[in-house]
Amino acid sequence: MLTENIQNCHRLADTRQCPPRRNQGRATRQWRSRCRLRIVELTLPKVSVRLLPGIGVRLDLYTRVAINGKSLLGLLDIAVEVNITSKVRLTMDGTGYPRLVIESCDTLLDGIKIRLLRGLLPIVDNLLARVLNRLLPELLCPVVDVVLGLVNDELGLVNSLVPLGVLGSIQYTVSSLPLVTGQFLEVDLNTVVGRVAGGLVDYPLGKPEAVPMPPMPQMADTASSQLGLSINFLGSVISLLQKQGALDIEITDGMFPELPPLTTSTLGALVPAVYQKFSEPQPLVLKVAVPETPRVTLKKNQGWIQLTATTEVLVSQPNDAHQTLCVLNIDAALLAHFSVEDNKLKISVSLDKTHLSLASSSIGKFDVSLWESLVGKIFDVAFLPAVNSVLGGGIPLPRLMNIDFSNADIDVIEDLLVLSA
Repeated sequence: MLTENIQNCHRLADTRQCPPRRNQGRATRQWRSRCRLRIVELTLPKVSVRLLPGIGVRLDLYTRVAINGKSLLGLLDIAVEVNITSKVRLTMDGTGYPRLVIESCDTLLDGIKIRLLRGLLPIVDNLLARVLNRLLPELLCPVVDVVLGLVNDELGLVNSLVPLGVLGSIQYTVSSLPLVTGQFLEVDLNTVVGRVAGGLVDYPLGKPEAVPMPPMPQMADTASSQLGLSINFLGSVISLLQKQGALDIEITDGMFPELPPLTTSTLGALVPAVYQKFSEPQPLVLKVAVPETPRVTLKKNQGWIQLTATTEVLVSQPNDAHQTLCVLNIDAALLAHFSVEDNKLKISVSLDKTHLSLASSSIGKFDVSLWESLVGKIFDVAFLPAVNSVLGGGIPLPRLMNIDFSNADIDVIEDLLVLSA
């Protein structure tokens, strides 16, 4: 794309007449009126960028230009080195997109070489230098526009709507004018998590459970970019999965060979009332659901997802009817592990601890602690792999200046997940 735009600059220069200049002698004006210069080669610029605190950036481009032309004295072949310095201000347009806009553009010419005429006509050399100093900024400063256009295209990708699997989407938008210091460019993003059928799952400012965004830690010298994800954002994504039923699972006998037989006989060994009610073994159905939004907690070097699951235990009758035996409440603390692949945040969980309680029962009260071993097995073999399959789909990260956070270093601090690339 940059090459195409540079070629366009060539074509713009093909038919450009040398502009007249005031206060020049008659001979000079006559020579200029008959000269014609054309850029025939423009090397790919070398670009350096320096941040200007509170303003934007200083953009320096170095390039070499080959020019040929005609004059009264014949053909000219000119080579010149050009340094272009631009002061660029960071702004936001009316649609909320950050943009870089040129405030000033200056050029410095060096190493001018004129074939054939060098050393023969110094007056012509000096005149050409003055012509080039006037002409080249008008032709080459648009190259800065080309470079900024590419950068602005990347900045425009920050405001994006990306799918979150088949369940919903995440919208990233720039919340305010980015902060520019001498060391970094800081962009604050609003994130809105939406369901695929409409409706939002977010944490509006002022909502009691919303946690203020903690300050970002100092970036390591080995990193060039840093991304902070708050627990509000992570909680919104987990909430979407919960509300869409993606964390729920139904388990029947024989579905997982690692589990003991899910029959009334197995339960009867734990709760005698079940054996008394069903003398012949009958298959069970376990419906594990997460009726409330899980809570994400981040502490130094540790992350948890705390949830309450309900497990409804039903007997499968011959006529396909189901009879509920009991409902258990399971308060579970899951250890959260984070990684980044394909610029998506991957989360996996493992069981830290559980607490069981009896919500309801049609077989009388019983000691739920006797179920801990069975529930732990169900979590390890069935529930947690299902949850990890959902979370393993990944949370798409914002596209920031084409930065890829895959395999980024991940730090878990108080209420914040920090990715460094």
